[in-house]
Amino acid sequence: MSRTVIIAALARELQQFVHARPRASLSHDGRRYRVYLGQNVSVVSGIGYQAAYLAARAAVAQYRPEMLVSAGLAGALLPALRSGTVITPAVIVDAATGKEYLNDGSDGVLVSASEIVGSESKRALAEKFHAVAADMEAAAVAEVAQQAGIGFRCVKAISDEVDFVMPPLHQFVDQSGNFRTRRFVTWVAFRPRYWRPTMLLARNSKRASAALCDWLKQHLGNDFDTPAVKLKSEAGSSASKL
Repeated sequence: MSRTVIIAALARELQQFVHARPRASLSHDGRRYRVYLGQNVSVVSGIGYQAAYLAARAAVAQYRPEMLVSAGLAGALLPALRSGTVITPAVIVDAATGKEYLNDGSDGVLVSASEIVGSESKRALAEKFHAVAADMEAAAVAEVAQQAGIGFRCVKAISDEVDFVMPPLHQFVDQSGNFRTRRFVTWVAFRPRYWRPTMLLARNSKRASAALCDWLKQHLGNDFDTPAVKLKSEAGSSASKL
């Protein structure tokens, strides 16, 4: 039994943390997940709310953990947040429903959006939710933790800054939450204006991943002695008050 399960969108977001761990396969409700085993289990769920939600449910059913951790990369909604910065938000907001989840953190509000956000969407999310950063999966993991009555934590590292011109990555995410890397590379190859943004995103994502893995090793460690924080939620309350 694993005391803690980390849910991430992509394996490479936690590359340094999982690369030496043995791999296994988890099947649940007709879906198969790659699992990185140890005293912690990292289930790579795929991109987006639905994929993260289903992966978290599968992990809870299989491993009966004491805590779920949403860890991965996020986009900055404030100019002060630079690539590689690690944040532990105090509140996670589901952009689709407005539902809020409390986290053991102090870095403001993280909003979980329905798709990968660009600079225009970032401004709208920051204004509507008073958020400092955006991801796609944290609210889903928090919801599963609440349903299971177990602890929840969220930690994210900034991969793209607020004014970064994001390539249209969302069109390369399939219905199962998988990113079609080869299709994206082929698409970019014929569009020179996206060459530099793609290279910058790869560089900054690597930096963010390294910072995130360092945080996980420092704060969770191999034995995961950090106590679980029992999940609470509030619907319709104002995140700006926290």
